[in-house]
Amino acid sequence: MSGPDRLAGPQPSQTAVYRRYAQLQAIRGERFPDAAADGLAGRLIACVGFGLEGAELALATTISGGTFLGIDPSSDHLKAAVRNGSCDFMVNTLEESLRVLKNEIRKRKALSVGLLGEASTILPAMVERGVQPDLVAETVVSDREAAVSSDRPALLQLVERGAVRVDTPAAKHSSPAGLVEVVWTAESIADLKRMDTLALEQLPPDDIIRRRWLRQAPGCFHRQRPLQRVLGMHPEEVTRLAEEFKKAVSAAAIQSPATLHWRTADGAKQSIAL
Repeated sequence: MSGPDRLAGPQPSQTAVYRRYAQLQAIRGERFPDAAADGLAGRLIACVGFGLEGAELALATTISGGTFLGIDPSSDHLKAAVRNGSCDFMVNTLEESLRVLKNEIRKRKALSVGLLGEASTILPAMVERGVQPDLVAETVVSDREAAVSSDRPALLQLVERGAVRVDTPAAKHSSPAGLVEVVWTAESIADLKRMDTLALEQLPPDDIIRRRWLRQAPGCFHRQRPLQRVLGMHPEEVTRLAEEFKKAVSAAAIQSPATLHWRTADGAKQSIAL
């Protein structure tokens, strides 16, 4: 799917997706420490809600290499998720979703599935069938759902059986600890790709998490405007990156107008027009 139809509806913010990605990687490091190279490959996240927050989490999951099951009673939410690229398949029954997901989990491939239905029915069915996600999350599905207690018995059972509960509000306004959140923009995909490459060169070779983001994110956000990339960096990395961007502009390796933005540790906004 391409063109304007794909961009209809609310679009997941790259900044929000990056923060959720960092949150998932922190959980992986704590709960699955031996899987750094594989990210969340072979892991299943079940999420109640596939609205905008669910779409952000779905993209963060697939960029992490995992599989995502978003449960939502709104066909409009799921259709919007398909259009904005956060949902690969939309299905109507738990059986259909499990058929699709089981194969991809076995192959350790990333996939996002949207399941149309009520969580109050689907979650107990998952428990009864022994379907055990590795992580579970809950987002606001609608005004009606917002009034329902988040402590759904079936969701709690999945947690008691070993699923990690993802605190979805926690990632919304916080960037990865100890890093400066940096954004660079360009007016052409070729220039943004060159800037991404220069950013990769500033990262340690063993920094699997940030390198995975820089390699996977372009496929998710190349249609969104403005063209940009978000990344958490150490202050000294930001300084080196700014110098490399300036050199690339001088050498005409970056040809369109470009910018670099970040906030210092004390919250001051910094910006460079390249």
